[in-house]
Amino acid sequence: MTPTDSTPTPDPNAENWQLCHDCGGLCCCLYLAHDEDGTYIGDDWLPAYIELWLERFVESGALVQEGDRYVAGAHGIEPYHDPRMSHLPTPEGEACRAALPDWVDVRKCQFCHPEHGCQLPHQYRAPICSEYTCELWSE
Repeated sequence: MTPTDSTPTPDPNAENWQLCHDCGGLCCCLYLAHDEDGTYIGDDWLPAYIELWLERFVESGALVQEGDRYVAGAHGIEPYHDPRMSHLPTPEGEACRAALPDWVDVRKCQFCHPEHGCQLPHQYRAPICSEYTCELWSE
């Protein structure tokens, strides 16, 4: 997974792009909660949780597994980070985080851009992403 330094444009088909942009995508903090401020607390549950999300992304077509690597699906959008590496509380994990562009938030989904939200076309998002309804969403 090699992040790009380019800044993608917002998805014009997003349901409420402005709300998500203003919020900052807190629901996309899949791996570490925003209120945990990026502190690694997942010794016993985070690795399995990361694998669950990788499986979801493979099933949705967002990622394709090639051996022990995951690459972009047919949509061609490369993930910004590999949570299996970016969350390691080790020198290897620290080096991984240091190599990422400053704007990559490893607490969030690997397809979440800080300014433009989810970069995946809707048909490639994990089903749970479409089922979730934010408490800020107006009914």
